[in-house]
Amino acid sequence: MSDGKQIARTVRLGQRPANINDVVRFVDVDGAELLLPATFRYRTLTEFGGLLDEVFGAVLETPVDEQGRMSSKIQQRQRVQLNGQYLFAILADWGLDVPLTIAACIQLADELPAAAQALMDRYRQLITEGRLGN
Repeated sequence: MSDGKQIARTVRLGQRPANINDVVRFVDVDGAELLLPATFRYRTLTEFGGLLDEVFGAVLETPVDEQGRMSSKIQQRQRVQLNGQYLFAILADWGLDVPLTIAACIQLADELPAAAQALMDRYRQLITEGRLGN
């Protein structure tokens, strides 16, 4: 290269990683910064789009209660369920003291929505933009 810079690694198409290891930061409800080790499943951009369609493209029931009124509780329950399903689909492993299951992902989305959102945001960033480092 004419500017004296070297390429750190040669690009090789078709040699995709199985997973992406990362540590996700988020702020807990008490203001403490927490770290959550995560192993994300690698997907191509097209596969990522398919996952988004699969998880978030589902037709949801209208969030109304028994009296026909809009229900925030039902709406939030739907959101928690979808986010839990999405987390279970994107994660291969995590640094929590419970096994990675769909039930645990739903529980995380319900009890620590900031952690769930941080994991989802970081995954989107890694898949669409990449990162510096190993």
